[in-house]
Amino acid sequence: MRARTWLAAALAVAVTALPATASAEDAPAVTTGPVFNDPTGDTTAQNAILTKIGRLVQGAPAGSGIKLSLYLLHSQWLAGELVKAAGRGVSVQVIVDSDSTSTAYTTLVNALGTDTTAASWVLTCPAGRACLSQSANTVNHNKFFLFSETTGTATGTGTPVRDVVVQASANLTEWDTKKSWNDAMVVTGNSALHTAYADYFEALRATGSGEIPPVTDHPVATQAGVAKLYLFPRATTDPVVNILNTVDDPVGTHAACHGNSTGYGTTDGRTVIRVAMHHITRPAVAQKLWELDNAGCYVDVVYSLLDEMYSGQVVDTLTTPTAYGGIALHRLNADVDGTSSHTKYLLVEGTYNGVADQKIVWTGSHTYTRSALVGNDEALLKYHDSTVYDAYRLNFWHQRAAADVIQ
Repeated sequence: MRARTWLAAALAVAVTALPATASAEDAPAVTTGPVFNDPTGDTTAQNAILTKIGRLVQGAPAGSGIKLSLYLLHSQWLAGELVKAAGRGVSVQVIVDSDSTSTAYTTLVNALGTDTTAASWVLTCPAGRACLSQSANTVNHNKFFLFSETTGTATGTGTPVRDVVVQASANLTEWDTKKSWNDAMVVTGNSALHTAYADYFEALRATGSGEIPPVTDHPVATQAGVAKLYLFPRATTDPVVNILNTVDDPVGTHAACHGNSTGYGTTDGRTVIRVAMHHITRPAVAQKLWELDNAGCYVDVVYSLLDEMYSGQVVDTLTTPTAYGGIALHRLNADVDGTSSHTKYLLVEGTYNGVADQKIVWTGSHTYTRSALVGNDEALLKYHDSTVYDAYRLNFWHQRAAADVIQ
């Protein structure tokens, strides 16, 4: 699969200065923005996401609440920090998939118990099925963490921040730190978003514990300022295809994918679509990416796996030439070069919903697979912010550069 050359400008990382009247001690340790691990880096770089989540747990004060939903929780260190938090009076509530069997899982169950009417507990989704979704052979693939309040510091001191949401692509396993690229989007102070996630958590708890029946369709989306939360499973609609269809909306008299100002998209003002995705099997997503590239968007994809059950249909679509040359494909796979892309994000730089000069990120646990769409418990988070976008774009370039070394 061939890759197209892209002239990448150097990214100036913006740092917001403290007000002149504020001291460094007044600055909160928890701010909105992404955290990325680097599996090619040292231990600190590999564990960046795990460490961030651990600090948030350590900074949760007595009387606050922590809720997390995960596919796999294998970190004994984080399990220990969650137990300590419960011991100092934090409500710690954990939902994991039945595949999450580990020493860390056992530690949590033994310490917190499984009574979901208590302040702290662990709930395991039914064997062979997700919690909310009733489809067989599905999983609770979620990777989100909610904190009602935290300082985000190891000592628990500092300025507390409320309504913290962390939407990650990573499970808490050694493979996720040492072998794969992952991201975790941290959002602070957005009470509407925190409430939307908390409501979803309650739906997972209620169905997973058998209080209410599971579902085949959960078409819930919540706008929360610059953020938007999409939930799964979906039986009839594909939010990713709908998002890509919205990219197609033209701006004024310009053709689709055209009409952006200098500094947005390509040098000639065409929209750029970047995808860093662990796995793509949905033909409709592949087809829409091809159509957008053929219309003039620049589509750039870093991936680990393509196809699974469609006899190469996704590969055939993504490698078919377009009027602008074709989609740029870059593979990162641990079986080939030592690391995999485990992120699940989409970046749009340019036209969206009939407006030019946009920078938008969609990230979460949701892979572009059939099971993630119609079967699994999943969450997809949109964030519309240029600084957040620029950080994700830099991470995309890092992943792409690692992939291109072996191509």
